[in-house]
Amino acid sequence: MNNGNYTYCLLQYHHSQLLGEVLNIGLFVYFPVKKQLEFIYPEKLIRLRFAYPNAPEKTIKSYFRYFQKRVSELNLNPELFSDYDLSKSLQTFLEKEFMPSDSSALQFGNFRTSVLYTSNLEHIKNQLYNLYFSVFQTQENAAKRVDEIVLLNKYKKLLKEYSKQSPVENENTRLYFDYSIDPNEASKIKFDVAWKGEKNLHLVKPVSFDLVRSETIMRKAYQYFGQFLDLDTFAEKNNFQFDVILAKPKIRSLFKAYDNAIRLLDKPERVSLIEQDDLVEYSKTTAVQASL
Repeated sequence: MNNGNYTYCLLQYHHSQLLGEVLNIGLFVYFPVKKQLEFIYPEKLIRLRFAYPNAPEKTIKSYFRYFQKRVSELNLNPELFSDYDLSKSLQTFLEKEFMPSDSSALQFGNFRTSVLYTSNLEHIKNQLYNLYFSVFQTQENAAKRVDEIVLLNKYKKLLKEYSKQSPVENENTRLYFDYSIDPNEASKIKFDVAWKGEKNLHLVKPVSFDLVRSETIMRKAYQYFGQFLDLDTFAEKNNFQFDVILAKPKIRSLFKAYDNAIRLLDKPERVSLIEQDDLVEYSKTTAVQASL
């Protein structure tokens, strides 16, 4: 059912007027049926930081706080909207009540009118957020991605913390770094850490599945599964154990792909999987065994 219209406009960061570089960083939307104004924006401006490292992020966030406060004041006094025909002149209203039009970096742009197709305003607000600002969340996840280097550094830091002596190689060591094996004469395979247990030499390999696509997760899982399967006979002959330190994806929709990946990696007999939640205990075990 058509319940009327709503109007909205983007708040943009103009990094260079000369070059025409523009980035959407906020959005004002007005719902006439409720006489309600909303300001929508990403909580973290990581996309802005990536694009323009010198952008005045603190200043922009102070504007955001002011905009939020002013929106709340206006919504508590909706009679103030009556001085404007917001369905036609949202730009005039915003320039008078929030920020005048000038040549500064923050500017309004792209004023639009859309059909109010539902009475659920939160649904519309969420759709607008996802349309314009979901990329901020994607880049934030990418920036915080736990890769193999992060896993390895965390493991080494824990080793240093729990070892009775500094975890460095010497003539009596049971702990090795950058340890290589030679399954055939054609190639060597390097493992970041190796340590001697009671029965086996544990070869440690960090593998991160903190990715953004299920296909990439499964392709990576099959790659390591094939490698460990090929090494199974060689590992049994030499008493090797492959300890795989894992990072799971942050995106909830990829959890099923991750579960399938670790089920696959767990099939080779000489593979042990260590998830991040178990890394502290695994590091303690490494430190104890390596100091015997």
